[in-house]
Amino acid sequence: MSNRERGIVIVAGIMSAVAWMATVVLAQERAKISAVPESSVGSILPAKPAVLSRADLEKRFEEELTGSTLTGVWQMTGEGGLSGQAALTAPKPDLYAIAKVSKVSDDYWVITARIQYAEKDVNFPVPVRVIWAEDTAIITLNDLTIPLLGTYSARVMIHHGFYSGVWYSAGKNYGGVMQGRITKTPDHAQNATKKPTE
Repeated sequence: MSNRERGIVIVAGIMSAVAWMATVVLAQERAKISAVPESSVGSILPAKPAVLSRADLEKRFEEELTGSTLTGVWQMTGEGGLSGQAALTAPKPDLYAIAKVSKVSDDYWVITARIQYAEKDVNFPVPVRVIWAEDTAIITLNDLTIPLLGTYSARVMIHHGFYSGVWYSAGKNYGGVMQGRITKTPDHAQNATKKPTE
C-alpha cells in the first residue's frame, strides 16, 4: 500500500470516528430534551407581561397625553424617499404640544395638538385611530390633510413616556422618522397655547 493510499485510509477512519461521536452526542442531547417534562417548558420561556384592561389602558393613554409636550427629533427623506432612493436628513427638532386627547368611539380618538413644523405653527384637531400591542398604544393616521401642512400618514408608538414612529406623504413620495420624550406641559404653558375664545 502506497503512502497516498495509507493517508486516504487514515482520513476515512478519522471521519468515520467523528461521525460516530457526533451521532452519540446528538442522541444524548435528544435524551436530555425528551426528559424535560412538558409542564416545565413554560418556565424557560419569557413571562408574558401583565396587561391592564382596555379601559385602564385608555384612561392612562388619555391622562399621559392630555396637557403634554412631545419633544424630540425628526428626520425625512427627499422626493423618492419611499422607494429607498433618498437618504435621511440630519435630525431636526420635533415639538408637539397636545392640549387634549379624547375618545370618540371604539378605536377612534381626537388629538388636539399645536403643530410646529418648519415656519408653521397651527392648532389642529387630529382624528386618529389608536390600536394596542399589549400595553403599548400605536397612533395610526391615514392620508389626513392638515391645512397649511399637507396630506400625511403616520404610525406613532407611545410607551413609558416616550414616542417613536414613522410618517410619510404617499402623494409626494417622501417620509421620515420621529422620536422623543413625553412630558407634562406646565399649566401656564397650556394656558398660553389656548385661543382667547377657549
